Amino acid sequence: MKHLSLATVFAAASGFVVMWIASWALDAEHGYRYFLAYWGLFFAATGLIDGITQETTRAVAAAQNTQARGGANPWKLGAAIGGGLAVVVLGAGFASMSRIVPTHPGTATSLLAFGLFSYAFQAVLSGILSGSGLWERYAALVALDSGVRLVLAVVVWALGGGLVAFLAITVIGAVSWAVILALSPVRVCLDVDRAAFARRVGSAMVASGASAALITGFPTAASAAFPAAASGAAVAAINNAVMLTRAPVLVPLQRFQSALVVRFVERRSNIYAALAAPIGAILGLGALGFAAAWLIGPWILRVAYKPELFVGGLTLGLLTFASAFMGMLMITGVAVLALEKHAFYVAGWLAATATSFAVLFLAPCGVAATVVVALFAGPIVGALVHLAGLVK
Repeated sequence: MKHLSLATVFAAASGFVVMWIASWALDAEHGYRYFLAYWGLFFAATGLIDGITQETTRAVAAAQNTQARGGANPWKLGAAIGGGLAVVVLGAGFASMSRIVPTHPGTATSLLAFGLFSYAFQAVLSGILSGSGLWERYAALVALDSGVRLVLAVVVWALGGGLVAFLAITVIGAVSWAVILALSPVRVCLDVDRAAFARRVGSAMVASGASAALITGFPTAASAAFPAAASGAAVAAINNAVMLTRAPVLVPLQRFQSALVVRFVERRSNIYAALAAPIGAILGLGALGFAAAWLIGPWILRVAYKPELFVGGLTLGLLTFASAFMGMLMITGVAVLALEKHAFYVAGWLAATATSFAVLFLAPCGVAATVVVALFAGPIVGALVHLAGLVK
């Protein structure tokens, strides 16, 4: 597990470095804005596909523990899901990609279809490795996925590459599964038949996709909501700020989700009281982050980024505090899952996503104000749905 922890930290850090490199390699008004939107779209879609990993992990681990043997083949289902998504992307992308990457819609669509098709196999291998307890190989997969992007980003920057190169870098890590599998083949057995496995994967994908759409896909929605060329640099700046201000709050929370599951299971008879401490802690951390971002955030942006990506201290503080509300939504989501209220879990994330995106596209405000309101409104609505699901 130590190797996996290190690989996870490396993956998170390398993602930020790649985006930082892109911020200098590409112009803010067009190139960096489109890159962030595309990056968000790809990883939101992979978040949907990660449902395959979750159910494959469970099925493989259960087969090992119980010796149950079912007829499901995760590779075949992965191929079907990846192929289906690729067809959908090719069909819809050529019609709508012009709002996300208007300078290279055809290339962006083709790369996205290829990346998602390949990532479906990566999700399968991730589930097999984690379900089998092969943590070192799983860590190698995670590290290779991120490391390839990091190395290529440095090379592309040094060679003066443009947006197309960074679009390719976004999806290239999705072929890491082929390298790991070629170096060390694995055998797999699941505890369920094909129909049950497909049904459970579908449910897991809905849940993982609902949360990924809001957390990872938000920059894509923000870019699409403000397509005018005049807002290009402003959208790039606010999306960059959103990604920077989320990490200090959400990354530590992700490490404690397993502990929260245990807490809520043990205190399910008094679940609202059990929620009070973690929600209070995350909102308190957000308040501290608000002050820190307001005071030193502008200085960091001036030192590390182009002038076009500057965002004022108050906006940075509000975005940091908004990420605490996103953390609150994650905590209430963990609570409903711990009490096996899966329908309310999905409904809460869907409500949060729909609310945030509705504000983005319908609110008659400027870029920064609209984004801030959207990032507060969505999590509040979603958390209320989760809390309603906890009523006995």
